[in-house]
Amino acid sequence: MRLIEGKVVPLLLLGFLCLPCPASVIAAQRFTVADEIGLSLFDEFEPAVRFSPDGSYFTVFSERGRLDLNRPEDSLRFYRSQDVESFLKRSENRPPPSPIWVLNRSTDKEGPIITEWRWLSDSSGVAFLERTTDGIRRLVFADLRNKMIEPLTSPGEAVNAFDVRDQQHYVYTRVDPAPRGKLQDERLAPAIVGTGRSLLELLRPDDSITARIVSSPSHLWAVVDGKRFQVTHDNAPIIPYGNLALSPDGSSLVTKMLVANIPQSWEALYPPPFATDPLRIRAGSTAHQYVLIHLQTGSIRTLTDAPVSSDGGQWAHVWHGGSPVWSSDGQAILLPGTFLSSKEHAPTRPCVAVVNLPSNTRTCVEFLKGHTETGVEEGYHAISDARFVRGDHQRIKVIFLNGDWSIGGSTEYRGTAGGAWQVVAQSNGTPEGGRDGLEVTVKQSFSDPPLLVAANKETSRVIWDPNPQLKDFDLGQVSVYTWKDKEGRDWRGGLFKPSNYKAGFRYPLVIQTHGFLPSGFRPSGQYPTAMAATALAAAGIVVLQVEEQCPSQTPSEGPCAVSGYEAAANQLVSEGLVRLDRIGIIGFSRSCFYVMETLTTSSLHLQAASITDGVMEDYFQYILMPERLASDANPIIGAPPFGEGLELWLKRSPGFNLDKITAPLLVVGEGRASLLFMWQPYAGLRYLHKPVDLIMLNTDEHVLTNPAVRLASQGGSVDWFRFWLQDFEDPGPAKADQYARWRRLRQLQEENEKKLTTRTP
Repeated sequence: MRLIEGKVVPLLLLGFLCLPCPASVIAAQRFTVADEIGLSLFDEFEPAVRFSPDGSYFTVFSERGRLDLNRPEDSLRFYRSQDVESFLKRSENRPPPSPIWVLNRSTDKEGPIITEWRWLSDSSGVAFLERTTDGIRRLVFADLRNKMIEPLTSPGEAVNAFDVRDQQHYVYTRVDPAPRGKLQDERLAPAIVGTGRSLLELLRPDDSITARIVSSPSHLWAVVDGKRFQVTHDNAPIIPYGNLALSPDGSSLVTKMLVANIPQSWEALYPPPFATDPLRIRAGSTAHQYVLIHLQTGSIRTLTDAPVSSDGGQWAHVWHGGSPVWSSDGQAILLPGTFLSSKEHAPTRPCVAVVNLPSNTRTCVEFLKGHTETGVEEGYHAISDARFVRGDHQRIKVIFLNGDWSIGGSTEYRGTAGGAWQVVAQSNGTPEGGRDGLEVTVKQSFSDPPLLVAANKETSRVIWDPNPQLKDFDLGQVSVYTWKDKEGRDWRGGLFKPSNYKAGFRYPLVIQTHGFLPSGFRPSGQYPTAMAATALAAAGIVVLQVEEQCPSQTPSEGPCAVSGYEAAANQLVSEGLVRLDRIGIIGFSRSCFYVMETLTTSSLHLQAASITDGVMEDYFQYILMPERLASDANPIIGAPPFGEGLELWLKRSPGFNLDKITAPLLVVGEGRASLLFMWQPYAGLRYLHKPVDLIMLNTDEHVLTNPAVRLASQGGSVDWFRFWLQDFEDPGPAKADQYARWRRLRQLQEENEKKLTTRTP
């Protein structure tokens, strides 16, 4: 019998939902996707707390969704340090201090609204990029003294990156509108040349996804002593790539620029971490290097004579591409991930490096580790930040993440007289944020909601609970789960048990792919798109968030992921926690390929699956954008899909093996361009008379922020998996058509299973 919420059902099924049901559980509310959207959360990778340069203030950044407005809302809370210090000295029954200013911004239907926020050097306020109603970003200044917002760029300027010292000295990159204007003009012409352009660009020239594919260059602009001008070199616009770092005196800039033609010697001088790495320096292609630009003259000087680390193979990830940092005296520049040219012309590996401008010397502080053909080098970690300690060019702190993206710790180095760098301190966990004995940090984990905590040498106390409403919910049991696959590889994930969990009862299982972060509180999972771990668990389904650590862009990448999922599911079955005949899986972005590989090759008999806006290494996607996807698909499949290589595609590409899929599949596109990208599995399964449903979310986002679209995506996942794994239907009238459609798919599924049983000897 099927379970229909709000209707009379057998007591046996009521027991399934709550066995046993203590009074505390009955009283607690059931956590839903809507509840999650309204949570105020902090970024796990970016510092949520930043002190002003003079230490008098600190600012806290958080974000949440507003379903009432159908907009994301980002907030900056400004506190006076003295207020918090006084609070720590008073008795514990005193309320925490209030912020002196709370700046809430909800200026567009999609986010993030506030990005790249930073204090001005005079501690007068914070500058940041703000997303506007037309989807572009403008540079604004949050004036703490007057508690008001002041634009630093005009409404028509679309800003990509910036750096600022004060209101009279800042730089930014402004998107050149010419390429987009050309696309609009072409629509009036009798014919359009399509050679060398993507199909999406020709069919959907106004689509925002197309705009990202056909990116317009961003030109460099500067404000020096209050005068605004475009920075040019030899009368041509300067086009930086990535982050900008303005010198302390506001006269110079460090950034990355394109090396248009790579010399042959670079292939040997800057090798990848392993010989078969497909991401490597190749002569005749392009790469980037760090440069120093004098703003008034436009002169450009290379700082390394070598490429950045991300161009040279699968080296340790440098978060956000790496942001250069100046020492406070302007004598040294810290580069978080780059190769350095060798005087001996010998091969080198990339590092966190320092360039000393007066002596024109370059030294490595910490060498980056890399991937191998089967995993990563010993000691591998990602660089999340690198900075001069208090601006001192002789002291450097490198902050890192573990290989699984959890918070690692930091290492402090001190320069020696001979130019080398020595380790003087190491610490684990989140780096402390504070000034003169006051520390303010966000305390959270994947199972513990965030709290803003202030501490001194004597005590620590909570100064802000951003989500007091969570006290009304039973969020269930959450734990780190480990297992080994059949090849002996270690795996780890986050296991979410239902709030009314009863030992010995077997529950349905949903495998959530695409990462697990133990350091941050994200009830849905690492990404909100399609994921809904806590909401599914609250509905009586066990959820396993999986952290994939498979060799990227190799033939073993897909089989590795499948092996991990199989081993996890089989172990949970053997432990008596889940049912073997009630297992589903969710794919998003990169892991859509993993899910399709699982559906077409795995020994698991899955009962439901979904994929949203991702690469699947199928032929249709390849032909849509061969220039962009060939470098990814060819090494995974083993050859391009032509001639003899097509035989490998017929064997290894999930798109040519749709006949092997037995689970109902939900295919979701994010906007029209994404829907085209996701078309092959839907069309193929539809032709094969297999149960498949197609949804197009009205968005152009990849990682969703719009509250209504998130509700459709995450809530759709909850509905889909409850329907197939629990025989559950939400009785709400707005979903009547959805369930009528899915009942027809269930009938089709039953007919296919009956045919399969009939054919089996």
